[in-house]
Amino acid sequence: MKNRLFKISALSLVLAVVFSFFAVTVFAAPEGTYVYDPVYLLNDAEYNELNSLAAEVSEKYGCAVHFVVTDDTSVNYDNIQQYSEDLYLSSDSLGYGPGKDGVMLVLSIYDRCYWLLAYGEKGNYAFTDYAKDWMSEHFVDEFGDDDWYDGFKDYITDCDYILGEAAKGTPVDIYYNEDVGVEAYGIALIIGLIIALIVCSVFRAQMKTAATATRAADYLDRTMVDITNRHQLFRFSTVSRTKIETQSSSSSRGGTTVNSRGFSGKGGKF
Repeated sequence: MKNRLFKISALSLVLAVVFSFFAVTVFAAPEGTYVYDPVYLLNDAEYNELNSLAAEVSEKYGCAVHFVVTDDTSVNYDNIQQYSEDLYLSSDSLGYGPGKDGVMLVLSIYDRCYWLLAYGEKGNYAFTDYAKDWMSEHFVDEFGDDDWYDGFKDYITDCDYILGEAAKGTPVDIYYNEDVGVEAYGIALIIGLIIALIVCSVFRAQMKTAATATRAADYLDRTMVDITNRHQLFRFSTVSRTKIETQSSSSSRGGTTVNSRGFSGKGGKF
């Protein structure tokens, strides 16, 4: 308890004292702190478990995994992005290494909103726009029920998975299926090609004795129809065209949308 109180006291002032329009803020914390919960949404056992888990994932991939909780009444849905980015850039305690690679989830308890950001080469590569949408679907439901522990654990677990896929060179993106995986796609494609080749070979062998008919009469059942005039005259053609509407968006193109400050992000309510 004393150790946690020491960590929280080092952070409480910065989360409570934020200037209008979020001027540069000093954000300092003991080394190895990844969970910032000055409002005690988590009990001590939950806090220690999640902080250790976040530290483990951060060290494994060289990309910090943070989450920050604030009850500051000045932080709301309209400005939580600005708040989060200012906080990240102004603190030496956030991010991993000289490039400050990392991902951070910020929760405003006052307005029940969140901002999920990524920063740095590793952070933006791993946490694509699609990946942020995918992981948000998991923790938002938990937060909506005030299940903070499970929500934060889902977040850290998803970060571990997403960073692991990026480390293999297959970041979670719009064309990625987490249940199948890229390798399975390749195997399925090869198997499909082999089957198609076999089927085409069988059909080709069956068609060797077939000949192309050159007259319309050859395609009719002659026991049913008696054609007395076999002159063929082509006069008219009717062509029907239907326009297929297409719609494109940034999410449908995949990748990561990075702003001028070097951040990518996604926000919402819970």
